[in-house]
Amino acid sequence: MSLKYNESLMKIKLLALSVIALAGSLAAAETNITFQAGGGKYHFTMDSAVAPDLSEWANTELVPVVKEWYPKIVKLLPSDGFEANTNVTIRFRDNMRGTPASAGGGRVNCNAEWFRKNLKGEAKGAVVHELVHIVQEYGRARRANPDAARTPGWIVEGIPDYIRWFLYEPQAKGAEITQRNLSRAKYDGNYRITANFLNWVVEKYDKQVIQKLNVAAREGKYAEELWKEYTGKTVQDLGDEWRKAHETRLGVSSPATSDAKAADSKGNNQ
Repeated sequence: MSLKYNESLMKIKLLALSVIALAGSLAAAETNITFQAGGGKYHFTMDSAVAPDLSEWANTELVPVVKEWYPKIVKLLPSDGFEANTNVTIRFRDNMRGTPASAGGGRVNCNAEWFRKNLKGEAKGAVVHELVHIVQEYGRARRANPDAARTPGWIVEGIPDYIRWFLYEPQAKGAEITQRNLSRAKYDGNYRITANFLNWVVEKYDKQVIQKLNVAAREGKYAEELWKEYTGKTVQDLGDEWRKAHETRLGVSSPATSDAKAADSKGNNQ
């Protein structure tokens, strides 16, 4: 057997081993990535089996965010006797249609197709939003007591977006009220709009209002009267004041104000 033949055979074997090693590496990327946060108190599984192309991003970009922000969220939303879920799975899925992400039962579901399009945009923030839902657990009161008050959806979704847009990524300014969305600026407008309202209440009336609302919601005791207790004003009055502040900032008159001015002008001309 010639020396050249042996060298060629050796190269083929080395190439085969490299292919096997690469295949093993790819297989490992498709399996679960596990990590901890909060000094080992919180345990996470990152499941990208259906989207191995997202594994590197999840491991290098998303994992550090989860490790930092899950303990922060737990600290932001405490209540007596409550312990947040210590085992959380973040799973990429390919059957979520138009839903970017969802959460429930200690699991965050990520729409693989949507995440591929938003890795440099809203992807990480979307996971932060869902992690807040994991911590909220507002359904626990009704599971224990069917007569417990149901928290309105605008609060359930507004708190996660407040934490996301005003604490996690305020520089993104993703919950701003502008001339384009001013017509939808209602305190119960949900998600980003409610987040803006909550931030305004935090800054102007009660820096602990998020924590207070969280306790009431988790214990099944939310009621509109709480706003009066927390701020001295009804939520409707707060909503009107908040909207008026944006109208003034943007130099825009509300329809009611415009109608009143038109009526005054008409009366003066008669």
